[in-house]
Amino acid sequence: MSRRQRPRIPVTLVLPAEPPTRDEIDAILMATDAVVMGAGRSGVTLILKGSRSRKVLAQEWDKLPDYGRLQHLTTDEIARKVDWCLHHDWLRIEYDHEIPLLVHSPQGWERVKALWVARVLDWFAEWAAAGQLESVWPSLEPFHREIKFRVLETIAQDQRGELAPVLRAWFPHEVRAVREALNRTLQALGQSGLPHPRRSQV
Repeated sequence: MSRRQRPRIPVTLVLPAEPPTRDEIDAILMATDAVVMGAGRSGVTLILKGSRSRKVLAQEWDKLPDYGRLQHLTTDEIARKVDWCLHHDWLRIEYDHEIPLLVHSPQGWERVKALWVARVLDWFAEWAAAGQLESVWPSLEPFHREIKFRVLETIAQDQRGELAPVLRAWFPHEVRAVREALNRTLQALGQSGLPHPRRSQV
């Protein structure tokens, strides 16, 4: 039977007796974010458990920031909490070659953006305090543009002037739209913007 002819793998959710805590929901969302459309329920469960299985090591999931974050729970407990997030529309399932993989729901994506903003701002504070401006890039390169814009909006709203050196170190590496947002943020902090280097990206 060809892959096209195979039926979809069915998904049956098994819910926990008690709902997950906010920290547990956040852990599930962030672990999923690292493997969107690259893992299903069992894969995210293995990541959060801190499994040393062949699959985890082959995919290098053990290097993810949220690897082992729920290792104090049993595999079954984690799996049921992942299913709870699906049942309550924090996550959704999309199929690829009839295999069910995890993706964010709209409300899950909004929460993930907020969590990444908080994490990135903590990085910024550490880099600024330590003078480690070389850490800015390529650390920010893979981030979704929506997260970058949200980070800059938060810096401007909270008047985080101490992070200006990080913004200046970030600026030369970015595409035009993000550079413009960086300049707006610097100006909102009462500082002068930076000239745009010539780049082809828009």
